[in-house]
Amino acid sequence: MMWLIAFMITFTIGGMTGVLLAVPPADFVLHNSLFLVAHFHNVIIGGVLFGIFAGINYWWPKAFGYKLNQFWGKLSFWFWVVGFWLAFAPLYVLGLMGVTRRLRTSDDPSLQIWFIIAGIGAAVIALGIGAMIIQFAVSIPGKNKDWDTTGDPRNGRTLEWATSSPPPPTISPSPRSSMTMTLGRI
Repeated sequence: MMWLIAFMITFTIGGMTGVLLAVPPADFVLHNSLFLVAHFHNVIIGGVLFGIFAGINYWWPKAFGYKLNQFWGKLSFWFWVVGFWLAFAPLYVLGLMGVTRRLRTSDDPSLQIWFIIAGIGAAVIALGIGAMIIQFAVSIPGKNKDWDTTGDPRNGRTLEWATSSPPPPTISPSPRSSMTMTLGRI
């Protein structure tokens, strides 16, 4: 649920900045700036990656029969979200100040603090990636500890969780046997 909320908030903010970029006078000013870079990453990371992480965490017990480690999952979530906003919120500010993208150096030393904050955010995102790798590394070998025997690990009581986790394989008749059954009925 945490990834889903982060996805909705981040994608909504990315969408609002996209609407701002659709206004021709604003787009003329912001077109080649770090504002555009921040908007793009807001939509891609918040709108795609956070949604994928939400899906992985939600459907993992149904697909494999055991839950992922919650401690490392929450740690990964907080590192990712805090790091994301530390990394890309300064780029919005820098873009509004007129800093263009693809710069090798900046002549204005007052802007340096914003780049440092963005760099710290990137390092925090790296910690989130590491925590997620550790989450899988701890969960897969320790699956017997977190095995789901109920079929409904989150007590959701909805239809998709009514069957065991993972669902039992279905045995479908071969095409030849179904043809024989059809011919036998005639």
